[in-house]
Amino acid sequence: MYIRLFSTGFLVLAFASLAAGQQSAAEMKKKARELLGQGRYIEAKALISSSRELTRNDNEGRFLLAVSNFHLNQLDEALEQIRALGNQDRYPFPECRLYLGKIYHARHEFAEAGRQYKKYLKTLSSSNPLRRAVWNEVRRCQNGLDLQFKTAPAFVENLGPDVNTAGDEFGPVPSPNHIDRLYFSSIRPGNSGGKRDERGNPDETNGRYFSDMFSCRLIGGRWTQTQPLPFHLNGPRHEVLVDINSIGNALFYCKGLSLQKGEILVDTFRQGGATALTSDPFIGPMNPLEGEVSFQVFNDTLVIFSSQRPGGYGGFDLWKSSLRNGRWTEPENLGPEVNSAFDETAPFLLRDGRSLFFSSNNSAGSIGGLDIFKSIWAPRSKSWSAPENLGMPINSAADDSHFRISSDGFTAFFSSSRKDGYGLRDIYVAYFNEFLELDPIPVSSTPETVRPPALVRPDPAPTAPAVAAGPTPAPQQPPPPQPRVVEQPRPSVEEPPRAQVESQPRTTGTAAATILPAAEAMRNNPALHTEALQTTATWLKANADASISITAFVKSKEAPGTALFAGIRSAEAAARQLTAQGIAPQRIFVRAVSADWSDPAAGNHVLTLRRLPAPGKAAPEYEPLSRFSASAAYNKVLDQPLLFKVQVTSLKGEYRGELLSRHPDAMVEKSHGVDFYRYTLGAFASFTEADQFRRKLQSQGQSSAFITAYIHGFRMERGQARAYLSEFPDLRSYGGN
Repeated sequence: MYIRLFSTGFLVLAFASLAAGQQSAAEMKKKARELLGQGRYIEAKALISSSRELTRNDNEGRFLLAVSNFHLNQLDEALEQIRALGNQDRYPFPECRLYLGKIYHARHEFAEAGRQYKKYLKTLSSSNPLRRAVWNEVRRCQNGLDLQFKTAPAFVENLGPDVNTAGDEFGPVPSPNHIDRLYFSSIRPGNSGGKRDERGNPDETNGRYFSDMFSCRLIGGRWTQTQPLPFHLNGPRHEVLVDINSIGNALFYCKGLSLQKGEILVDTFRQGGATALTSDPFIGPMNPLEGEVSFQVFNDTLVIFSSQRPGGYGGFDLWKSSLRNGRWTEPENLGPEVNSAFDETAPFLLRDGRSLFFSSNNSAGSIGGLDIFKSIWAPRSKSWSAPENLGMPINSAADDSHFRISSDGFTAFFSSSRKDGYGLRDIYVAYFNEFLELDPIPVSSTPETVRPPALVRPDPAPTAPAVAAGPTPAPQQPPPPQPRVVEQPRPSVEEPPRAQVESQPRTTGTAAATILPAAEAMRNNPALHTEALQTTATWLKANADASISITAFVKSKEAPGTALFAGIRSAEAAARQLTAQGIAPQRIFVRAVSADWSDPAAGNHVLTLRRLPAPGKAAPEYEPLSRFSASAAYNKVLDQPLLFKVQVTSLKGEYRGELLSRHPDAMVEKSHGVDFYRYTLGAFASFTEADQFRRKLQSQGQSSAFITAYIHGFRMERGQARAYLSEFPDLRSYGGN
């Protein structure tokens, strides 16, 4: 998907200067060099290690072993082995300096890495083609020195061995509907088709596995349950996931004999016959046979992609094309503010339509190979801001790319070849300290929509919205699609379990709810509180697909933000008691709402537990477990069977502004285990009323306001709400806000 510095061609040039050592081991060393040039590092190491002569008495054999260890992420071993070959003044091969620089660089010892690179440069003639590449590494070391002491914007961690392997994991795409589900591509043993040669023919001896697409889930704070996507998507070719559209009903992937070239397909999981499921060619503006396979489909009306086509600034550039009147416009280069003489790839535009993330190996700003950058579109000047390096620990001395932000606005995923991983590239997650989105560009008062099928075969009707002179159209979502949802495909033996995240539309068992006295009232009867939570935990363990909501009904004369935040903290305290008994946090939805009651003994908070009924089942009823009556705490406005509200902000703590006091029915909510709190206003029985209120808020400056839906008190994302369409037809409008 991109050009990697110091790739196979570089290795061939670097090793060309190594003299063939002792003739008795010449063939083994020649084979080892070939394996290294092919990226088969484990085999190269095994070959060299099998010869005592090469590992003890042959300098070239010992050096090749160090190179193998470097590429296998064994930095300490590689450093020790190269140091054993010489000293600060003399090494048997100039490339020892190069790899010393690469080892220190990978360890983020930028000053020492720069010194070793410069010493290697002194061994190269002025006409040597490697000089420019090495000078670029020196510049990257200087960039690393400049960035390493800046405040880290996020905490980064590897997704772990249940997802990553000694193979190659890359291209993560978070689910647009479920915050606990992730999709990615991987080249690993066991992939469809077995080992293949470069032409795609079976070759168990010298062949290599091709890429397949996978999914994984976050369960109990751990990314696990990694499974390949259904059989009709993975086959004997490279299948590389590229994108999933914003409502989760179209999956874009590349299929071919190469990771960089192939056919782009879009799968909507519609039936192509009696039993078959098929994918269609994506008739877009890219030329995938020329390597234009790194792209994002934004709002179904804009494609941003990476290309080496003529008219660029060098290497891969980022281009854009808009869907107008059913046809894609002639691609336009994003310009010199974003693109450079190096490679720009893996674009990702946020929902705000202005925040563009991409990867670039531009040595003017990179600290390694590909780094992740951010650029902001300014509507007034109609230009991009200078790309800003996201810094460490998101970026490293390795290749960092395929950056995608989850729907929560705080969590991002990316792939990296850094040397602390399990293999070639691994998937990492970043938890940001601040919300990453800007306010979206205001939506037109009369937006036109584009049918998802237009992504497959452009149709002159209906007319798509015109794209402004800038690179991003006004964000808008298409109406709920007719095909089946990507994340709920036709069942098969290879389909991974459906995730149940913020709310659970398909619970089993009888619907029930219990009421618990909160905070101060709990202290008067701790045995009742403990017993109720233990009973709930037992029920949740027996019903693995079920979930609950914990609501704090708040009675207080304090500022709404303060009172509601105190209430949700009480709900979180109860949730923590459930997670301590082994209940996964994503199965618990917590919120705080306003309510009135006359019994002063109830205190300021009353907590309730509630289970979500399955589609078509009766609404749950509250069953009091104490002398505090259910009707006292029950908020009839906020607990309608179907309710629409408008989210106005997401924060990591208490909202202290005046917005909640100026509008009715304020509520704070979160999924337990997630770091941010979501604040919503209003309570409407119909989508139309909620949309009118949203527009009113936007006219008052709340341009990022958007509509959310609740079924029996549980928040529903668009994909989850489809299970209730027959029961609540108004949900068909939910998805275009």
